[in-house]
Amino acid sequence: MTDERITEEWLKSAGFKWEQYDRQPEKMWTLWLGSALVDEVNGNKRRMFADTTDVGVEVTACKRDGAVINWSCFLRSDAAGRYHRFIHIRYLVFQSELIAIIEGLTGQKFIPENCFYGAMCFPADAERRREEAQRLDRRLIKERGHWYPHESDVDRGRATSLDIEAAIKGGFAK
Repeated sequence: MTDERITEEWLKSAGFKWEQYDRQPEKMWTLWLGSALVDEVNGNKRRMFADTTDVGVEVTACKRDGAVINWSCFLRSDAAGRYHRFIHIRYLVFQSELIAIIEGLTGQKFIPENCFYGAMCFPADAERRREEAQRLDRRLIKERGHWYPHESDVDRGRATSLDIEAAIKGGFAK
């Protein structure tokens, strides 16, 4: 574990994705954990039945005079895809604090290389995804470039309702 401070650069490298809505002063960085939850029975670890967005960890910077003083950490759930439910856990400063929360919630070691598209995976699933990424069709899709402006930042979360509204107003969607 490290006692280095949490930064946006570290969150990017650790697999978090960001979103920022109107009137939000800071980016909200999310890592979904639902597909990485472990249930341990009689010493045997197995997957829990959960959707990726059933549970996640979200952090946002708390600034004073433009400098980050700490990070607010929330437990987030988008169960059923309808509501965003947040529970404030605590304020964080160090990467080791956030890693401990992730490991406590999932029941497994946090390995940033096992995070894809803003979600933590089981090690076996992560290995399968790395192998699939080497397929020709996957490489061609990655090399094609971006079709939409919101895709240009690979660390940004999926398109939001605000992105869709802007596309409709701009005549790009119905």
